[in-house]
Amino acid sequence: NRPAFFLVRDKERNAIVLSIRGTLSPRDVLTDLCASCENFLVEDNPEVLSVDGEQIVADTESSLGNIDESIITSDWGQIQFSRAHSGMVEAARGVARMTAKIISDELQLDPKLSLVIVGHSLGGGVAAVLATMWKQRFANRVRSIGFGNPCVFPLAITSSCDNIISVTGEGDPFASFSLGHIADLTKALSKLCSDDGFRDEIMKHTGTTSWLRPEDLSEEDYAWCLNAMTFLRKQMNSEILVPPGVIYVMSGSLFDFPTDESESSVKRYNIRTVDPTIFDEMRVSPRMFDISRHVPARYENVLQRIAASV
Repeated sequence: NRPAFFLVRDKERNAIVLSIRGTLSPRDVLTDLCASCENFLVEDNPEVLSVDGEQIVADTESSLGNIDESIITSDWGQIQFSRAHSGMVEAARGVARMTAKIISDELQLDPKLSLVIVGHSLGGGVAAVLATMWKQRFANRVRSIGFGNPCVFPLAITSSCDNIISVTGEGDPFASFSLGHIADLTKALSKLCSDDGFRDEIMKHTGTTSWLRPEDLSEEDYAWCLNAMTFLRKQMNSEILVPPGVIYVMSGSLFDFPTDESESSVKRYNIRTVDPTIFDEMRVSPRMFDISRHVPARYENVLQRIAASV
């Protein structure tokens, strides 16, 4: 599926802006559900490269078996691969087929022009994949800014995507929700279900009749819990996808839509950069699937308040 998009020229900022819509239609949902990981060439054509006037066919299915082998050297130089959410890769190829020539022509006509690809949710994920696909073609002239970005790239490579910015809200459920997260949670739950002794030890160290607050745990119990979590994490070895690029998290009294417009209300919002590893595990909580924290209106509301406070 190719998500809805539009292409405009921002004369004030001297940029071409490609804006990609997030999930709205049933077809968009199917794109989201194609959640396995896929290798792709760092170029918008997934099958054919042109080298010295000759077309070289690349075997994208077998060229990359491990993420550490993401650069393949051949007689004609280096072919660079990346890896991302399968549905978003295909969606990015669909958008690229309709926009690449127009964008390329515009950037060639004006060397001062840059390309900014933006989107929310699915749109932000597709924007990030496109920014990676076109990183070589439009060197130093393409960047992506995504809001509420889902899990797109494997944890091992997301930090290297320095031309991508992800803005996510604290508590957004899609920031740590991928097939790998679900698989790891399943493995941990399976271990807990099959090992009665382990479950009994957990209850012993965290409270047999009611859950203890972390500050109420003894040092001995706290150390045991850390060791138990280390043991569980060794079972959780699936490929994890996380939001792409440089990640900013908005926190504080976030998506509450306070009615107080005073200066003190504005200052309750803040934004900071975070390490992508904070998204490598699914956080189990009563509001872990609160989709209302993901809607674009909430992002717009909070960003406006942060901007007003600067």
